[in-house]
Amino acid sequence: MDIRTQLLKGNSRANADTVATYVGGDPGRFRILIQCMLDDDRRTGQLASHSVAIVCDTHPGLAVPYLGRLLGTLDAPVHEAVQRNSIRIMQTCTLPKGLHGRITSVMFALIADAQRSIAQRAFAITVAARMVQAHPGLADELRMVLEDALRTDPGPAIRSRAGKVLKVLRGTTRGRLRKS
Repeated sequence: MDIRTQLLKGNSRANADTVATYVGGDPGRFRILIQCMLDDDRRTGQLASHSVAIVCDTHPGLAVPYLGRLLGTLDAPVHEAVQRNSIRIMQTCTLPKGLHGRITSVMFALIADAQRSIAQRAFAITVAARMVQAHPGLADELRMVLEDALRTDPGPAIRSRAGKVLKVLRGTTRGRLRKS
């Protein structure tokens, strides 16, 4: 199957699943798919991003070599779906320690940016919470960012995720997350 040709057959869940099934856990096929997402035109990137996210739900490790580039999409002139799915992927894949500072900074900024889509901000909350688990000293800062986000009339997804994370953060003592 030619991945690019298959992607261009349409924007449907069935087509995204077809491509994702073909790619599976194969790193070579995944490289082609993610290049379609990151390097091709806006439309192909949009279509590929959904398949990339589906693949990464099952094989999150495939995305690790591309995390720097996925972070780069968040301030690039790409389709919103590419940005949304880039953040979605970061919810589950291993986040290299060398990128923790950049990831944290970007996620906190996304949560605070009311101009971003609800989905981007909701996914960013999950990624930011992962960063706080790795770096408990950030708990107070994330708490403030989430409380501020809740004051700016968020959608239900943000209320739900922020509420769950705040509940965990309020259980912290002296900057350390309580182990459950």
